Parts: sequence; C-alpha cells; structure tokens
Amino acid sequence: MDAQPEAAAMDLAQQIAAGAFWRLVPEEIPREYAEPTRPLMERVYEGLERLAKEAEGPQEHPRHWERGDIARDLRTDRVGRVMGHVGPYYQLRPLTGGKEWEALTDNMVPAQQSDAMSSQVREANRRSREHPPRSW
Repeated sequence: MDAQPEAAAMDLAQQIAAGAFWRLVPEEIPREYAEPTRPLMERVYEGLERLAKEAEGPQEHPRHWERGDIARDLRTDRVGRVMGHVGPYYQLRPLTGGKEWEALTDNMVPAQQSDAMSSQVREANRRSREHPPRSW
C-alpha cells in the first residue's frame, strides 16, 4: 500500500466532502459514507488488486470440465460446449450446433462472454454466405 496512507485517506475525504466522488456514482447507489480509516483503505486496496488480477485474465484453468461448460480451444481458436470426455480429450460442440471436435485439456481455457458471442456471429456469417436469403 502507499507509504503515506493517512495522507491518501485525507485526500480521499476531501474529495468526497467536495462531492467529486458521488458525481461519478449512478443514482441508484445508496449515498452512505464511511470514514476512510486505515483498515478501510487496506480493504479497498486489496479489492482493487483482486480486480486487476481478474482483468489480466485467467491464470489457471480447470483441468476437469463439466458437461455443458463453455470453453475455448486454443489450438483451433474455436469456442464450444463440453459434451463429454475420453481420457485427456474433451469433445466440444459449436455453440450453434454442428459437428463435435476433440480438444486436449491443456489446450482449453474458459471462454469469455465475448468469445462465445464472436463464435456465434462467425457461425451466422458463415451460414449466410453458404445460404444467402432469397430475394423477393
């Protein structure tokens, strides 16, 4: 944490008193104030560190996947739903349906929501190229 937490706490208190903080907070958030004590500042700091680590992305990924989990196969850069497994291989099926493929556990990471959406958009684009709509 900062070498001078008391100074940081006083600066935060001054900003809050001036109303700078609450202008950034949505209206539906209750306007409660807690005195910026050292333990509170340490909790805030720890929370920010945890959020920063989460933003870096998953560092560890599960070695065991459950049926229905959504994973990204790093080898093929495809996103699929886990259908089952045999030994170190998991069977993944595209989110929009289709033929399954096998992926090694070491090549699989949890899919982000954006991965899943991108996969569905790619599949919709592929289908539209293969089967263009009929013009009336």
